[in-house]
Amino acid sequence: MSNNKAKLSVIIITYNHAKYIAQAIEGILKQKTEYPIEIIIMEDCSTDGTQDIILKYTEKYPDIIRAYLNPKNMAIKNAPAQRAYFEGYKKITGDYFAVLEGDDYWSSPNKIQKQLLFLEKNKDFVACSHNTVKIYEDKSKEPHRFLYWENMKSTYDINDYVRMTCFFHTSSIVYKNVLNSIPPKYFKSKWCCDIFNTTLHMQYGKLHYMNEDMAVYRAHKGGCYSSMTETNGRIFNIEGIRRYNRWLKYKYFSGFCFAIHRLCKELVELSNAGLIPKLISSRS
Repeated sequence: MSNNKAKLSVIIITYNHAKYIAQAIEGILKQKTEYPIEIIIMEDCSTDGTQDIILKYTEKYPDIIRAYLNPKNMAIKNAPAQRAYFEGYKKITGDYFAVLEGDDYWSSPNKIQKQLLFLEKNKDFVACSHNTVKIYEDKSKEPHRFLYWENMKSTYDINDYVRMTCFFHTSSIVYKNVLNSIPPKYFKSKWCCDIFNTTLHMQYGKLHYMNEDMAVYRAHKGGCYSSMTETNGRIFNIEGIRRYNRWLKYKYFSGFCFAIHRLCKELVELSNAGLIPKLISSRS
């Protein structure tokens, strides 16, 4: 990697990731690419030694890594990363950016070269993704591809994403910096997540999917979403999508309605089958 102006900015969001943060940073530093990369680390006042590890990396790679150590934790309930992401977004200098939580990592050294090469050659695309493998720290399940569908397409548009007929984990996506590092206020909301981030950017172009495993999503007790129950996680997504519909001024109303109906139907079916606790109406 060169020390020239960054072509890609990578935002790492981290809090109490002392066990994992080195692997996240190393996965970026080991990228075999012609494109200059910068790493923006948003550290949210960790108490487990994460800051010390980050400072060692900034001392070793001062031309690549910029670390911002929050003196006070900015997290909001059920959404610890949103405010840190909002601040990190404003610090992007690259033409493209990626987001990585400090407990996840990139597993392929060729990830960035492949994604940026495609985006540079195809100007009508604003994002490029691939498969993410989910691993379980407690070994409760075998590693598997995260939310992978059969018959995946190579090209997706805004309507696919609004209808939630596809989804790609944050660790897999490279975005074009179409907002010029100016984040909307909604990025600070506890309801904002990678679904809204990708939907927002796909208003400006298409997403290309590569059928390769190049990132790892780590499930552990300290993870916010992965520690939610199946029911709470699905309800969180439904409540979020209701807000995305409003935030985007109802431009994709029918698509969002389709997604909400499908997610609600699946929740009821899981409950009726006894795969999750029985749903109880608040009106009963």
